[in-house]
Amino acid sequence: MSPLVTIAIPTYSRLNYLKEIVASALAQTYSNIEILISQDPRPTGLDESIKIWSETLARENSKVRYRFNTHNLGLAGNWNALADSAQGEYLVIPGDDDRLLPNFVELLVKEVNPDRNLAFANHYIINSQGVRLEIESYQCTKRYRREALLPGEVQQPEALAWQNSIPMSASLIRTQDVQKLRFKEDLNTPEIELFIRLAQAGGRFTFVPQYLSEYRVHEQSATKTGLRIERLVSYLLTIHVPSTLESYKQDLLSSLMVNAVSRCLLEKQHCQAKEFFTSTYYPSTKRLHLVGWLQQLCTSLPSSLGCSLYKLGYQLKHYL
Repeated sequence: MSPLVTIAIPTYSRLNYLKEIVASALAQTYSNIEILISQDPRPTGLDESIKIWSETLARENSKVRYRFNTHNLGLAGNWNALADSAQGEYLVIPGDDDRLLPNFVELLVKEVNPDRNLAFANHYIINSQGVRLEIESYQCTKRYRREALLPGEVQQPEALAWQNSIPMSASLIRTQDVQKLRFKEDLNTPEIELFIRLAQAGGRFTFVPQYLSEYRVHEQSATKTGLRIERLVSYLLTIHVPSTLESYKQDLLSSLMVNAVSRCLLEKQHCQAKEFFTSTYYPSTKRLHLVGWLQQLCTSLPSSLGCSLYKLGYQLKHYL
């Protein structure tokens, strides 16, 4: 029997994009699905246009369910709420501004069932108007090391997770795994950390090389408006890895450290900034650049002075 798959869509205030992702979910060639929409409120309350549209659709289509949160849970909190409410054995969590290709669920559920924990594919990049960006899509595949990845079961899933190679918008995961492990709710891109923990727990991952979803890049996307990089770094630092995987941890953390120190100084978290800067994961090459020199100076000064000086330098850089 074909397992039920929940396409779980977190939403906030983008009805035009929400309509596109729901339409792509309803167009799936795999029939045993439910579409679960979970709405976070704005500071002034729920976006009524989304609420009315979703409730109407749920009444008209038995595959669609709608829920809302009484207070804003944030992205990761809403993901957890979706997982808790999902009825499907498997879970897909696209952004409300993304789109799924018609055979997304059909191909991924075939690969993940019955003994894998997660299946993932490649994805296209689209712009705010929904135009597919072919060159950027290929560059993304290459950047995240999926270009040479063989189809089928991944032999080193934890290494792949540390390489941030698994796109949330192009993944299908066992619902019970998310319910058990849960996304860290103070992160705004929590999938990296969860995928690492899933791999460390013995999770089995499988890769489908086809391009099966479309990830939208625009200025209002969640990852552009609320990335809490310093919190992600704090979590990743505490994760123990064997020596064979240390280089992967080093590479990921080194790519995040400069921005994490910057965030800490701007948020007046001076002690945390100093800890990050003196970490062996801070890239040595960046210490020789202007930003590294400024961060070294500001983390060595008293807290108030160092944070104020860095904020001034940051503002001047963006002004110029």
